[in-house]
Amino acid sequence: MMLPYRGGTLLDASLKNALSACQRVVLVVGHRGDELMSRYAHHPNIEVIENPDYRVGLAGSVQLGVAACQSEYLFITHGDLPCLSRPVFEALWHQRCEQTLLPCHNEKAGHPVLMPRFLARELARAELTGPVRRWLLSHPHRHVALEWQAILLDVDTPQAYRELLAHAPDEEEGREGVTCMDIHF
Repeated sequence: MMLPYRGGTLLDASLKNALSACQRVVLVVGHRGDELMSRYAHHPNIEVIENPDYRVGLAGSVQLGVAACQSEYLFITHGDLPCLSRPVFEALWHQRCEQTLLPCHNEKAGHPVLMPRFLARELARAELTGPVRRWLLSHPHRHVALEWQAILLDVDTPQAYRELLAHAPDEEEGREGVTCMDIHF
């Protein structure tokens, strides 16, 4: 997430995009936590939370993040999706309901996920024995087809990073990326 991208890092771009649509971002950190905490601690709209058990897996970080959100609805996504755009968030926001919205593109699951607070509270307290997605699929949810391939662009391998740099959309297109966040539109 700290790889160079557009004069900053992948995470910088993801946070910038989230803040274009959300009032507040909760960033859960683990690996390189001290570095990330000092980098973002003074940003007024980013709350940084450390997950001391990050090695156990992503689920614990998601649970910490959703527990810290107070809004009626919240987005969940990863910090290595730097191409999510405000229109992606808006498309999901306009369809918000009492179910978790799971975006997809060409029938492939993507991010961000939008969920109502009551389900976020359940997720925060759940005894997870597998991936968060399994939990989401076992609770009220709806798949939402979106036109943006960027919802699938998770930059978590060297190959994905090289492809991002080779095919990165223009900044003017507004395609850039998140974590957990309180929302305002």
